[in-house]
Amino acid sequence: MRILAVDDERLALLALERAIREAEPGCALTCFVSPAEALAHAAKEAVDVAFLDIEMDSMNGLGLAKRLKDIRGESNIVFVTGHSQYAVDAFSLRASGYLRKPVTAEDIHAELNNLRHPLPDAEKGVRIQCFGNFEIFVDGKPVHFHRSKAKELLAYLVSRSGAGVSKKELAGILWEDGEYNRITQSYLQTLIVEMLRALREAGAECIIIRKWNSLSVDTSLVDCDYYNFEKGEPKAVNAYRGEFMANYPWAEFVENWLDKKGGPRCCSFYLAIIL
Repeated sequence: MRILAVDDERLALLALERAIREAEPGCALTCFVSPAEALAHAAKEAVDVAFLDIEMDSMNGLGLAKRLKDIRGESNIVFVTGHSQYAVDAFSLRASGYLRKPVTAEDIHAELNNLRHPLPDAEKGVRIQCFGNFEIFVDGKPVHFHRSKAKELLAYLVSRSGAGVSKKELAGILWEDGEYNRITQSYLQTLIVEMLRALREAGAECIIIRKWNSLSVDTSLVDCDYYNFEKGEPKAVNAYRGEFMANYPWAEFVENWLDKKGGPRCCSFYLAIIL
């Protein structure tokens, strides 16, 4: 699901982003504080659902919705506001929904389950999400791992962008500076088997390349926001909000690289919040 969120108040936008990601972790979410930039994005990329703040200085949310409808008539519009007086105007635009701030994940989930315009067929293939928390989806459905360390193992392979990783290196990452002994090797093999089992059951075992004492990801078989960022694709660069595989401490090294490559836009977003 391709979701657009627009609010010219950065803290409000961050809160909305968190609620959307919690309600729909597999979505392709793009956030803007600038309505003009949101329109430019919509002119290039399809938008299934747009969550729009109504009271914005540079462009009223109702006006933004009208222009968005001119560009993407099939998009579902959900207005987000702290006031109720705009409800009549909002629904005159055939909006899909109308939410009062503060918005919760439950509110978002309810709206996404009752959209005015049906969404296109579910996505096909393997999609990997690295921005925010790490997730992997096959045909739009998340892959389930019985062991969290097996999922982390896959995450590290993904972070290496197709480079081969030895078992000793994997053990060093998963257990930091623990001794690489027979017990560790045996447990690591168990995790590798579990990772492959989860991928096989989801129909995605083919993304793993196995060689003697080495594992890697076949990057040509996946759609990954991180890989798209490395290619310089504007959508992926814009989607990065300062978090890379946030559930794994070792990922901060890649995150630092992304912060440098992502340009001032993503850095200023978080600086404004801190200040």
